[in-house]
Amino acid sequence: MENILSVFIDESGDIGFDYGASKYYVVSLVFHNQNIDISNQINRFRNDPVFHVGPLIRREDEFKNISFMERKKCVNKVLILYSILPIIHKEFTYKKKEFNEDRTKVLSKLAKDIYSFLIQHYDYFSSFDLIKVYYDKGQQIVYKALAQAFGISGYPVEFKKDVKQVDYRLAQIADFVTSIRLMELKLNDGTLSKSEEIFFKNKSVFKKTYLRSIIKKEFK
Repeated sequence: MENILSVFIDESGDIGFDYGASKYYVVSLVFHNQNIDISNQINRFRNDPVFHVGPLIRREDEFKNISFMERKKCVNKVLILYSILPIIHKEFTYKKKEFNEDRTKVLSKLAKDIYSFLIQHYDYFSSFDLIKVYYDKGQQIVYKALAQAFGISGYPVEFKKDVKQVDYRLAQIADFVTSIRLMELKLNDGTLSKSEEIFFKNKSVFKKTYLRSIIKKEFK
């Protein structure tokens, strides 16, 4: 049996530098050893809707008519699923002002950081027969950075085609991790939106409940 590692990718923040563009850029990689069966954990949530944390917090899209308590329950369900899954993850966070409005610098920095991380943990990644990367190509700059970093790493890599977040709970978990890391950045510099402040009005609970859980599974 092949030893396969799944890598689910998600990003938060746009790559634009115009007025109103996001201040931060966050890219998350969630890792799962496919030899570890997670079907039981996933099946516990098979009747739940797609987990998409940003719209849940901001009361957007399909969540716009859902009450605050119901939306809170949904986010807590994501946290529960995240907590019981045998996964680890790594986040790359950036302040966009550091790139002087140059997108090529963002691409270069992201590719370099991912590559350095892959090589730093050579013993772990080289232990797999194949690394499968799941990314929906939501932003070309992320896809190019991933292709560059994994391409020169020397590991056997396959990019899964036609990836849709709605089809994979682990892709939705990557969205959750990315969202919490973004909230941490915004909380630290006091730039949470009004809807985010309402949702996470108790900063202590956010740190103890959500952020602490994320830190526990961070790739060391």
